[in-house]
Amino acid sequence: KSLKKKLKKTLTLNALGNPYKILGAITNLGKTLAILKKTIDKILIGTSILGRILIIGLMGLIVYEVVARRFGFLGSIAIQELEWHFHGALFLLCLGFTYLKDAHVRVDIFRERFSPKTNRLIEIAGCLLFLLPYCGVVIYFGVEFTLKAYFNSEMSSAAQGLPYRWMIKSLIPIGFFLLGLSGVSILIGSSTKKEGDPHG
Repeated sequence: KSLKKKLKKTLTLNALGNPYKILGAITNLGKTLAILKKTIDKILIGTSILGRILIIGLMGLIVYEVVARRFGFLGSIAIQELEWHFHGALFLLCLGFTYLKDAHVRVDIFRERFSPKTNRLIEIAGCLLFLLPYCGVVIYFGVEFTLKAYFNSEMSSAAQGLPYRWMIKSLIPIGFFLLGLSGVSILIGSSTKKEGDPHG
């Protein structure tokens, strides 16, 4: 009988060993994903700060050009191009952060009618089926677009325009890479999302 009890106890412990190991692996995975999400969020916050700095630079350029034109000075082609370079850069650098903070335009007439769980499932499906694949396509062609401009030494078509057109074009794949990162962060955060919090 004692041998039978020992054997039964051993078999029970062995049977419970695998679930415990699985639970431990899930816990470790959860911690790893939490660290990954925190790292991604820090990157997006950092790029958004850079974008905010560019807003200040853009405002300075616009004010300078307005004042210069007011006093009869001719506008500079280089400054005009730098303005739209700054505008494009701040948009692309803040794209991922804006999505992370749920600040993009949404069709609220539908969202308000759905439960938080339904909205969360729609968000997850949207990230997996649309956002991440689209970002992948734009990054792929954006890199090709940038390399072509770099190897061809592409510059402004205007005589007094800016050179190194590849620099502004490189922000296209970078911006959509950041947007893809924000999608990954949202997917990770969906597992620990609180009620009423759209992005965890």
